[in-house]
Amino acid sequence: MPSLITHHIFGEDAAQRLPEGLVDGEEELLAFLLGNEGPDPFFVRFRTIPARVATCRHLAHDMHASHITQAFGDIRSSVGHLPVEDERIGRAFALGLLGHYVLDRTAHPLIYAQQYALLEQPGLSDATHEIRAIIESDIDSWILWEKRHVTVLEHHPASDLMRTARVDRVGGTIFSQVAFAVFGLNVGPEEYGAAVSDYQWVYRRIEPAGSAKTRLIGAAERLARPHSMAESFAHRVAESDECASANLERREWTNPFTGEKRHASFADLFEEALVTYPQLAEAFVRGDRERFDAIVGGLNYDGRPV
Repeated sequence: MPSLITHHIFGEDAAQRLPEGLVDGEEELLAFLLGNEGPDPFFVRFRTIPARVATCRHLAHDMHASHITQAFGDIRSSVGHLPVEDERIGRAFALGLLGHYVLDRTAHPLIYAQQYALLEQPGLSDATHEIRAIIESDIDSWILWEKRHVTVLEHHPASDLMRTARVDRVGGTIFSQVAFAVFGLNVGPEEYGAAVSDYQWVYRRIEPAGSAKTRLIGAAERLARPHSMAESFAHRVAESDECASANLERREWTNPFTGEKRHASFADLFEEALVTYPQLAEAFVRGDRERFDAIVGGLNYDGRPV
């Protein structure tokens, strides 16, 4: 989830590789870029009753884990049933969701390989979520500097979640439909916009890493748990082209889901995803299920065969 900056930048780059006119105008671009955050905002939903929180997080988990082609088939169908005036916004949002999936499934094996290695170190066995958050936020800060040459002081992460009320409504309608039709979950269409607002609320309070307010929140968290998620999520102010988490030296690592030995850096995987994305987007827009399924290759958002 701390990878919201990376997903946003991927969306900006991926938009340049789509056919001209497929995503057109400011509002469609906002929908596309927000879609590139995928189901992640649902993980952070908290300002509502516990039952809704649980259902939203269940949806985010389930979408990442399974039924990939079925879910995107339903997303495509949902766009076709939107009011005519919302169809292009819906299509842009859906294409963004596809971008989130492509980057996740390409890069997650590297993230997990590092996470699992660190969990073997003494004293870290109970820090699964925090370690992954630190790795992803580290990559976020690096890629923001490497590609845009700014830090989180000039580019606040919460700004990557900008949208209009219509984008919230259309995105919420799509998620609500796929939640019920594919995963059997009752998620109201209003929950998506609320989840994005919760996501923004969190980042407006914890940035940047090392700030006095972040340390205070972290200290409060550690009264109840051994590690702080807020401090793990927060982005460091990075003005360097170096990033250990990005494996820029191309050291060998093992895909934990397939056993494949690789040397790819995060930059390599980012470019690999950018190459794959237009192919999958074309199959999605054309409704070519056979081609779509072939490119997905049975991989979920983690890059795990399912």
